[in-house]
Amino acid sequence: MDVATVELLSATLAVMVAVATVAIWLIALSGRGRAVIDLVADTRATLTALLAGGATLGSLYFSEVAGYIPCRLCWFQRIAMYPIAVIGIVWMIRGGREVRWHVVTIAALGSLVSAYHYAIEWNPGLDSGACAATGPACSDVWFRSFGFVSLALMAMIAFLAIITVNLIGGRGRVGEADASAST
Repeated sequence: MDVATVELLSATLAVMVAVATVAIWLIALSGRGRAVIDLVADTRATLTALLAGGATLGSLYFSEVAGYIPCRLCWFQRIAMYPIAVIGIVWMIRGGREVRWHVVTIAALGSLVSAYHYAIEWNPGLDSGACAATGPACSDVWFRSFGFVSLALMAMIAFLAIITVNLIGGRGRVGEADASAST
């Protein structure tokens, strides 16, 4: 599979995750679809591991296989995403409910960096010196699928999806505590 195909598949998957994330919030806020919200809450450890693991593997593919050199903000996003992948895998295997708040905190910080990075991609004048003089500029875009999906946006979508699956309550309400011990 060539790099252009992986770019398109990754962008398509990111858009699908974004749509699913918005749908989950709409269902949760409407007070309907209790079964969907309970399913998300019951599988949050697995979903966290899959989302963060997928984003981690994607970032490694684009840097190590495709040869896209990460900029400084890309590295900060990786610093947030990689530990979430490890936490998610351990959480999925061992269980425990307290880790979701750590995951949300790390993902929130990562999403802020991703949002700033995405804004710089569209308007390089917003860079306040966050990017180093050496290496690629944070405003450099390796690819933009569908006219708007870049690596920074894909990272932001992953972070926001991780936040969503960890904030949705187990009884159909946003933020409500879970009844199961596996979350």
